[in-house]
Amino acid sequence: MNAYSVEEYVRDIRAVVAEETDITAITDRIKPLALRLASDPSWFENKFRHTDPEQGVGLHLLHEEENHDLAVFAIAWAPGRGVDAHNHKTWAVVSGIEGQEHETNYKRLDDGSRPGFADLVATKQETLYPGSAVCCLPEDIHSVVNNGDQVAVSLHTYGRHLNYTGRSTFNVEAKTETPLILKIEE
Repeated sequence: MNAYSVEEYVRDIRAVVAEETDITAITDRIKPLALRLASDPSWFENKFRHTDPEQGVGLHLLHEEENHDLAVFAIAWAPGRGVDAHNHKTWAVVSGIEGQEHETNYKRLDDGSRPGFADLVATKQETLYPGSAVCCLPEDIHSVVNNGDQVAVSLHTYGRHLNYTGRSTFNVEAKTETPLILKIEE
């Protein structure tokens, strides 16, 4: 199989988004493309393994449209680190590249009408490895942690750059919801 570049991946995603309006159809069609790019080492650089010491996560922007729609990241997760329960407020496709990351999905029990309050219950857990991929819808809530002993790296594709969606992080025990913005690696 020929090398598959980030540029080709973005071109293919643009075509999917131009043809589809249903979010599930979009993510279902992008998933095999994400798996193809994640399995192709030709574009991958060692710097994509770097994690921010404070965040425990390194977000490496590979592509972003000028209007912030369609953003592609290589995200590195330090062992034992991750992101607490959060939503994306956009569709997402995540494919493992190296290592492993454990995901816990949550169901929101309240109706979201009380600012700063969220009542969540865990519903499903799975570990993402190289060669596997998951899709998220805009209101899906999950947490991610690297449950391995080496840096984990995954390919993340979003319908909109995460820091422009108005997404939230959730403290499950305290039942709180607060805005979430993560630092992007230079």
